[in-house]
Amino acid sequence: MLQADLTFDRWCEFVAECCSPTSEIVPGEGCEDILWLRSRGIIVVANERGYIHGLFSYQVHDDMADGRVLHLDNVMTVEIVSRPYVLDAMREAMTRLAAEHQCGNVYVSLGEMDQRQRDYFKAAGFTPRKVRYCAPATPFKPAISA
Repeated sequence: MLQADLTFDRWCEFVAECCSPTSEIVPGEGCEDILWLRSRGIIVVANERGYIHGLFSYQVHDDMADGRVLHLDNVMTVEIVSRPYVLDAMREAMTRLAAEHQCGNVYVSLGEMDQRQRDYFKAAGFTPRKVRYCAPATPFKPAISA
């Protein structure tokens, strides 16, 4: 969508990892809601024709300070109108996921250059917390040289 360098194979690998089966879900009555019960996955916002306008990946995990939290990453939107319809739909999905999993907080990781998303989440009551840094895994470089 917004990742021009993302290959189809890499996308398939990512989806397989995010959506792999988990033992905590037992199919039965109410199967239409079963995807909301997954502790990790991908939520896609599409229109009635099936065109994808937004997506995010999520994972529920325990945080030492906050208890059970919903963590969102890979937030991507294509807003073709000035109103934040896609982000509003994503926010509704976040709220439902957090409620289904009894999460105390929702953490959203955004690309540092996406000002529209940053403005939206700020207006929705999100505040910066827990700064994340990124570095290549190899090679290791000491933070302080001797």
